[in-house]
Amino acid sequence: MQNLPAMGRALLICVLLGAASFLGGCAPALDEDTETGISDLTGDENQVAAIKKAVGDVDQEHVVLGASIVAPTIDASTGSESEGASLFGIDWHQKWAGGKSSDHEWANGSDLGRRCAWASIARFEAIMADPPEELADLRAKHDDWDGAFTNWNDDYGGTTKDGKPAYGDAKAARIMATPSGAVKWVSATAKDGSCYLPTKAMLSAFATSCAKKSSVAGCSS
Repeated sequence: MQNLPAMGRALLICVLLGAASFLGGCAPALDEDTETGISDLTGDENQVAAIKKAVGDVDQEHVVLGASIVAPTIDASTGSESEGASLFGIDWHQKWAGGKSSDHEWANGSDLGRRCAWASIARFEAIMADPPEELADLRAKHDDWDGAFTNWNDDYGGTTKDGKPAYGDAKAARIMATPSGAVKWVSATAKDGSCYLPTKAMLSAFATSCAKKSSVAGCSS
């Protein structure tokens, strides 16, 4: 997978993220007694479908993913793109002693962190299927911003090499812009593996706040 050019990997990400729309004929049957609602999950396509199902409520910030859902094996830093917005890259901010900070290598994420980063991409796609009107208004006002978000994850789900947990725990997601104007789509991975994900309301609040300012720099949901 690492040998694929970026465009090829991006296309594969899009194919996988769209898998839920056509997996009805090949996905495992729903099992209401399982934690995830999907039994016998195998392969990246089924994992992506399960993640998409879990994060489909665009107003739910805190999402608990069943234990049978694991991070797909594919490097997801190539992200996703929709009309007027995109989500690319990765920023790992690991909250245990010696954890990575502002690290951009997908392979350096923890297992739970990669799972929530995938969930964050799936949430982005769910929101962008019907984006808030405020986002278009913001783009029209600030034509110097191209609608690009960076996939950022605050990860409390890993441990040190000797097994010591992270400091504190995840509490919230957010959308924010740095002083330089880079816009971050911020998810958080909790110690129990659950994910805090940006919501449609957060995006509306971010866009509304930024529209009142001369620049997106420093805006926050």
